[in-house]
Amino acid sequence: MSGEGKAVCVTGGSGYIASWLVKFLLERGYTVKATVRDTNDPKKTESLRALDGAKERLHLYKANLLEEGSFDAVVDGCEGVFHTASPVILSTNEPQADLIDPAVKGTLNVLKSCEKVPSIKRVVVTSSMASVSYTGKLLTPDVVVDETWFSDLAFCESKKLWYVISKIFAEEAAWRFAKENGIDLVTIHPGFVIGPLLQPTLSPSVEVFAHCINGAQTFPNDNCKFVDVRDVANAHVGAFELASASGRYCLVGTVVHFSEFLKIVHKHYPTLHIPEKCQDDKPFIPKYEVSKEKAKALGIDFIPLDGSGYIASWLVKLLLQRGYTVKPLSTVLDLNDPKQTEHLRALDEAKERLYLFKANLLEERSFDSADGCAVMFNGKPLTPDVVIDETWFSDPVYCESIRHWYLYAKTIAERLLGNLQKKVELAWSQYILGETFPNEIYRFVDVRDVASAHIQAFEQPSANGRYCLVERVVHCSELLKIVPEQYPTLHLPEKCEDDKPFALKYEVSKEKAKSLGINFIPLVDYDIQEVQFDEMCIDCGEFDIGFALERFVLCGEI
Repeated sequence: MSGEGKAVCVTGGSGYIASWLVKFLLERGYTVKATVRDTNDPKKTESLRALDGAKERLHLYKANLLEEGSFDAVVDGCEGVFHTASPVILSTNEPQADLIDPAVKGTLNVLKSCEKVPSIKRVVVTSSMASVSYTGKLLTPDVVVDETWFSDLAFCESKKLWYVISKIFAEEAAWRFAKENGIDLVTIHPGFVIGPLLQPTLSPSVEVFAHCINGAQTFPNDNCKFVDVRDVANAHVGAFELASASGRYCLVGTVVHFSEFLKIVHKHYPTLHIPEKCQDDKPFIPKYEVSKEKAKALGIDFIPLDGSGYIASWLVKLLLQRGYTVKPLSTVLDLNDPKQTEHLRALDEAKERLYLFKANLLEERSFDSADGCAVMFNGKPLTPDVVIDETWFSDPVYCESIRHWYLYAKTIAERLLGNLQKKVELAWSQYILGETFPNEIYRFVDVRDVASAHIQAFEQPSANGRYCLVERVVHCSELLKIVPEQYPTLHLPEKCEDDKPFALKYEVSKEKAKSLGINFIPLVDYDIQEVQFDEMCIDCGEFDIGFALERFVLCGEI
């Protein structure tokens, strides 16, 4: 179905799910009227205005969930409305005022505005598995949760699961109003939403995962219900476009134990300190299933939880967008394993111009199958007056003496590469939080800048030699001042590991990187208030892991 000439509304347009929904709707030709809390706040609007088609067909409106009539002008003339906006609060002493009333009244205010507009054919509301699966029943391997399940209010009240209760009440109110007023309503119930970010915001749930890599010695004995944000956004589109769509839709790609998820994270980020022991000695809580049958009727073929490298995936995405035929070399044993390849094959234009090969870094001539490609991407005192640039080289003797094997390996590898032939190399790094904060300086760069720089280094004939990629140099203490403002419940170190004066900052030259057209994305203070958030019921055995852990933890330096 083409959206050309049709207008739709998306509430909470700057949110995690909503951003992807707006993107997909614009790609299908719709005119999108999206609401945000502040149309003048670049954190809420820049990522949306940058989407393809936004200049011509995206209109942003300011609206208030608690103000009746606030959505009248937005939904006027629309054929469909997607209500994704909902309050997100981790803890509260006033659940009725802070969570329940806004969720229920906000949903009803949107529906009341829709009821006044005869052109609206269907309303799709973003609910949650929170209103489905919290019944108090024992979930075992023979259990299959589906759309006929409803969370038990008495059980949730006994556990003080206020977020779940707000979702239960909001869904009940929506169905009641829709039935009484003849509105064609569909509700979408995602589990814990993960996947790439379009907006510069983080989920509050990152706190749980941050705890696991911030000195935690154990992991919880719990299961997590995961679904990719792109599947959630596509399900919303399908729920509107398919005439046969009706009722509720559960969206869970996979149910995994916390231990399984941490194994996947460790495989991709082996330098992270991840707990290896469970918090109790009991047998692992058994997994169960969530039915995919109804979701598949919307055309959803769930993206797997596991995947390939972080930067490599961004590179493939950007290269395909620019019209290249791409031959990424996969190190997996089975190229037919969807866990390793589906997220790459799902990229736009992948069917026509993406080729996957099996290769082993330690096997000579293993990369010969990629023939036909034009390129393959592969102790001084630092003071404020120092500017590091591409003429600097790490000293392998020094790296070996301090037993920093990662730096040693990178230094030796570059020397070997230089002996073979001249290549363009781009320096990037990662950052990991410590138990007490170190008296050290860190260099940060956004993964999108790194991926774009790789492409420009290939495309520009004048590109040569080495390119340093560092947006900002900060002391660890400065970074930790940003984090508590956004995540006040996180227990972060307040004391430096030594009593010496803080290490001095220095600069890394941006001049050569700018010649590649890189206008560095800044390290910003994140606003978490409008991020879509599901499954926050820790008391009930469902832990949230930050969908944006890469952006929070892995865009810096070891």
